Amino acid sequence: MSSSNAIERAEPAAGRTVAQILLDSALPQLDHLFDYAVPPELADVVRVGQRVRVPFRSKDRKTFGYIIGFVERSEFGGNLSAIADVVSEVPQLTPEVWALARAVADRAGGSAGDILRLAIPTRQVRVEKKHLAALAEQAEGAEQAEGAEQAEGAEQAEGAEQAADGGSAEPEAPTDRPADPEPTAESGIAAQLTDGARLSHLASHGPERLHTGEWVGGWAAQVARVALEVFRRGRSAILITPDYRDLDQLRDALAALGHAEIVRVDSRQSNAERYAAFLRALDPAPRIILGNRSAVYAPAHDLGAILIWDDGDPVLSEPLTPYAHARDAALIRAEQSGAGLFFAGHVRSAEVQRLVDLGYVLAQTHLPRRTRVFHADAARAPDAFAGRVPEFAAQTIREGLKTGPVLVQVATPGYAPVAVCGDCGDLARCGTCRGPIGFKVVGRASCRWCGAVAHDWRCSECGSARLQERGMGSARTVEQFERQFSGVRVILSDGEHPREQVDARPALVVATRGAEPLAAGGYRAVVLLDAERLLGIETLRAGEDCLRWWENAAALAAPDGLCLMASGGGPVVTAFVTGRVDEWLRGELRDRHALRYPPAVRVASVSGGPEEVDRALQTIADLPGVDHLGPTAVPQPSGAGSGGPGSARGVAAVGIVRAIVRFDYGHGAEVAKRLRGALVADAAGSSARTRGRAPGRARPEALRLRFDDRGVFDG
Repeated sequence: MSSSNAIERAEPAAGRTVAQILLDSALPQLDHLFDYAVPPELADVVRVGQRVRVPFRSKDRKTFGYIIGFVERSEFGGNLSAIADVVSEVPQLTPEVWALARAVADRAGGSAGDILRLAIPTRQVRVEKKHLAALAEQAEGAEQAEGAEQAEGAEQAEGAEQAADGGSAEPEAPTDRPADPEPTAESGIAAQLTDGARLSHLASHGPERLHTGEWVGGWAAQVARVALEVFRRGRSAILITPDYRDLDQLRDALAALGHAEIVRVDSRQSNAERYAAFLRALDPAPRIILGNRSAVYAPAHDLGAILIWDDGDPVLSEPLTPYAHARDAALIRAEQSGAGLFFAGHVRSAEVQRLVDLGYVLAQTHLPRRTRVFHADAARAPDAFAGRVPEFAAQTIREGLKTGPVLVQVATPGYAPVAVCGDCGDLARCGTCRGPIGFKVVGRASCRWCGAVAHDWRCSECGSARLQERGMGSARTVEQFERQFSGVRVILSDGEHPREQVDARPALVVATRGAEPLAAGGYRAVVLLDAERLLGIETLRAGEDCLRWWENAAALAAPDGLCLMASGGGPVVTAFVTGRVDEWLRGELRDRHALRYPPAVRVASVSGGPEEVDRALQTIADLPGVDHLGPTAVPQPSGAGSGGPGSARGVAAVGIVRAIVRFDYGHGAEVAKRLRGALVADAAGSSARTRGRAPGRARPEALRLRFDDRGVFDG
């Protein structure tokens, strides 16, 4: 491939004198294509996808943008401004990624430019020059090799003619064709994916040892094998995981299978590393691309499959506007490109279960291997026994420690998650933001929302200044276990003390949900604590999240290990213990259908000033199958710049309201279009002028949209 191959593949102007350009701007009113003249000196240089500089609002004021296409003439009646210069000769925006960005933004009521900022990393000039020089060197070597091959072929042909004239040449011995590799389950899955299938796969529990000696989750080894089979068919594969530790496991699995040349798209990379990976993904060659949520937007030559691990993890939802989830972007990209889609996990998300029930995604026919799960005593509350765990769980821990490590999952990090008044027992609240107070370390209380230290706290009920600890976090559990299991090595793993792996020696590992380290050979036992506390989280997704946390922890057990639910009861715990998670999910979806809760329907949060929200709701009032809850006042923090979950952090003005719009999937495009129109009108200042205010989105009452927010109904 020549150094200019990737550039030459992009569409040139070809005599067309007008370029359609998307400006790199966060303003929603600028989220459309602008026409610019192609100057004669750039006519042979500019190509679709290049980043350029153009004048905007004045001749001397320049802004950046991407060339989306070329046309013969513009519908604009005035004189067009000309493109000032080309920032990079490399076309950074491929037509496929542009179509994806436009579709995802339209679905989420956002701007395509916001998506492109996720898809295209910051340009690094030195990295780009090095990449182009390497391609030029490869191209030169390929041309020399091609010339030598042609010369050798001519000599062989001449020799064959001489042999034929002399009649002395012996017939060439037949060569044995290498046998095709034995078909595997992964090769069958890859064949389906490259044909455009959409599959849901529940991974078996248990770790797997690679031939290189590393231990990875069995899921990582299987997903890596599927991706490699897609690659062997000459197609690219994109692998998406929520956590960097999952990325490392997939990287190790792919390297052990002989494919170390992955393209990694990771937020932990430096700007130079990320741009270098982006340029490699742009090359017209099949790649295996591995990354977090933004990897779904990576350029990929001849994309064959998108594989997503654990799509129920909220980390896969983009925290910035337009808040698109990687799963939704993957569904759109698969539909546009014809690539396959592979959802893998130890439990399905409610969204994927809905797609399975609709027949849009196919579920596997065989059941995965699952760790044995037992229940200690569902009839007893956690406070009914002395110590951190009931005696049956303590016996399980001691038995497991005889031969290897034991994992104990707890609900919250820190020392004590809850603080109460030592005199009246009332829940202690932060004086700054009214959030709950807890103890991250012994003797130091602070707010769990804003982090303010409770130096001079006073109870609002009785005026007492005495705080008392309630509950046990990870640090306090470690302290308890060091006394209860004397002489045992106790290891802590949480957000502040992360551990990726532990060895096979006996150890008691205390970890918060999602921070469980991988054990060499697997854990002899996995003990799950605090089921009641986790199920009591004020969120619509509490049951679904608990099942995912518990299944992921149980999957870390050794093949002959076990998982013990220490306490708790109810439908969710029963579904986990009996392995009937699919039945519970289907029942949950039926209930949400009846109540019109997501994902049975889609939702959009519309917030801003009362008049702004009312105008937005009026735009969708005539649509059938669309209703809204509210508007209601958004709770405001008492301290500026702080707030709690569900409140509008950083919004200090009083009078902000929010409405929740619910609509069927079939009306999604029209709802997004109309609400987006209201947002653009508000941002452009049409509503501000009627109120005698300056235009702009900096107004506290400015309209804000968020589609498909998983926490929109949370307490």
